[in-house]
Amino acid sequence: MSLDKKKFLPSILLWVFLLGCSAPFWFMRSLPTLPASPRLKPRLIEVRADQAWHNTGVVLQPGDLLVIRYVSGLWSPWPGGTYDAIGFGGDPKCDCNVLKGVSHAALIGKLNDGLPFFVGDNFRQRVGESGILYLGINDLRISDNSGVLLVQVEVWR
Repeated sequence: MSLDKKKFLPSILLWVFLLGCSAPFWFMRSLPTLPASPRLKPRLIEVRADQAWHNTGVVLQPGDLLVIRYVSGLWSPWPGGTYDAIGFGGDPKCDCNVLKGVSHAALIGKLNDGLPFFVGDNFRQRVGESGILYLGINDLRISDNSGVLLVQVEVWR
C-alpha cells in the first residue's frame, strides 16, 4: 500500500497545485472598466512679452486638469535680456511684478479676471472654476518688453 501512495503522490500534488492556483479566478467577477479621461486636442500657443495678457481661447471647466508646458522661445522684460518661462529671478517683491513673490518675467496665467498664478516651464493643476485661460509675462511695465514664448496647453476632462 505504501508503494501505491508513492505512485499517486505526484499526481495528487499536481492537482492540488493546479486547483489552488486557479482558485482566485473562481471568485472573480468582471470588473467595470472606467472610461479614460478624454484629452482635448493640445494647442501650441505663442505668448508675447509686449502684451499684458494673451487670451488663449482655451475654455476650462471645474475639475479639468490643466497642463501647460514651455516648448521654446525667449523673452525679456527690458532691452538686452533673454529669459525662458522661469523668468529672470531677481527681486520677486519688485513693484514691477504682476504676481508678487514670483520670479520677474516668469510665465503666469489667470482664469477670466481672476487672480494670477505661476505657470513657469511646467504647470499641472486641477481647475476649480470655469473660465477662459489667459497667459502673460510677470511684468507690469510691458512697453519695453520683447520676445515670444511657445507653450503647449492640454486639458483633460
